[in-house]
Parts: sequence; structure tokens; C-alpha cells
Amino acid sequence: MPGIDYAEVLALFLWGMDKFTKPTLGNLLAGYEEFEHRAEIQELLHRLTRKGLVRRTGHGEKATFAITTAGRARVRLLEPRASWEAPWDGLWRVVAFDVPESQRRSRYNLWRALRTRRFGLLQRSVWVWPHDVTLILTEMINAEGIPECFCGFEAKRLLLCTNAEVVRAAWDFKEIGKRQFGYLESPMVTLKKALNARNLAELAAVARVEQQAYAYAISMDPLLPRELWPQDYRGLRVQEKHERFQQSLTNRLTVLVKK
Repeated sequence: MPGIDYAEVLALFLWGMDKFTKPTLGNLLAGYEEFEHRAEIQELLHRLTRKGLVRRTGHGEKATFAITTAGRARVRLLEPRASWEAPWDGLWRVVAFDVPESQRRSRYNLWRALRTRRFGLLQRSVWVWPHDVTLILTEMINAEGIPECFCGFEAKRLLLCTNAEVVRAAWDFKEIGKRQFGYLESPMVTLKKALNARNLAELAAVARVEQQAYAYAISMDPLLPRELWPQDYRGLRVQEKHERFQQSLTNRLTVLVKK
């Protein structure tokens, strides 16, 4: 089923309910344009089950579906608070690479892989990260088919640069701040809309808007340790608002399901 964001659908299972029946899940997914028809919901459930993201118990209309450990991991790949609170040893990991022009595709794949993993681009082909990168680089090489062309080292400090200057140079916190300010001030993302949802379809529609807005707000954020936060960093406020919203969704979902 192309275009489906499985993480977004799996997030429905994490609103405080351990299990969904077919009718309940079908009503909830009715707020999503992709799931207008019963057959599409059936196909989605089959796919989630085959991928090991959802566990099915029973058959037919009596079947129930619960998210698995793998499903939870899929949804929660990004844990801002865990990243923020991770202890920093004061060392920068500096990674450089030299890919020849004849391997332009590999160069692009490498750049994209580093960006996806939120590394900071300090200078052309020179990237930085505050934690150990050995496993990350090994995973990238194996997953992306990238040639082993890295040169990496650890540095307690970078000459002529304070840690604050490294952070500002390597990540675009001006754009990050703009996105996060937009999330915090957006009239589209309000607790009132969740609390006033009259049915599961309306609640799902509200959830989708909020999930997309939150994802956009943190999409560029490297989630650095607290010691490295810029002075005007808004990430914690974004996370607190998101968590309040999720709790409101959970509470409202519980009420609607019991009706």
C-alpha cells in the first residue's frame, strides 16, 4: 500500500490502549484518507502483521490486534529525552571522507546517510557528532553499500572554535528554531481540538495534523546533549507540548471507545 506511513498508524496503538478490535481500529482509521474502505484496512493489518509490527489474536470480527515490541521500536526510533540526557564525554567525533568524482552516486548516498542520522556538517566533507560513531558508520556502510572511505578521529576541542560555535556552524539552528517556533505557535495544533473531537474519525484527523507538525518541528534537530544546547533552543518546549497533546489524545480516545 504505497504512501502509508506505518509509524503514524502504529502510533495509534500507543495512545494508552493495548489492543484494538477490527471495528474500533476501522473507525479510528476512518479519519485517514488512505483508509476509506474496509478492504484497505484489512490489507494494512495484514501488512503490519507480516512485518511483525502488530500481533493478531483470534479471527474475523472477534480478532484483536496489539502492537509488538518491534512495532514500538519502529514508532519510537526517535527519543528526544533519551538523547538530551545521554551523558557527553566532552569529545567531538570528526568524520571526513574523500569520494572521487567517478563515484558521485556514492558521495550523494553518503551525504544523505549522514544527514539522516543528524550528523553536523562542519565544513565540506567534514562532519561532527558528540557521541561514538563506530557502530553508526559500520551500519551505514553495510546498509547503504557505501565504500569505506572514512577518516575519523576524536577531539577534545576544535582549534579556534568553542563548542557553541561548533554547534552553530554544523547545524542550522536558525531554521530549526523557526520550525519549532511554528509548532509552538500554530493554531492548527491545539489541545482543544483533541478534547472536542466528537468521534474516532475526528480524533484521528486531529492526531494526523499534530503528528505531522511535530515531526516537521524536530526533523532537523540533532537532539544534542544538554551541555551543547544553544541559548535560545526550543526543543524541550516542543517535546513538552507534544507530550501534553498525546496525553489529551489518549484521554479522549478512552472516552470515545467506551461510548
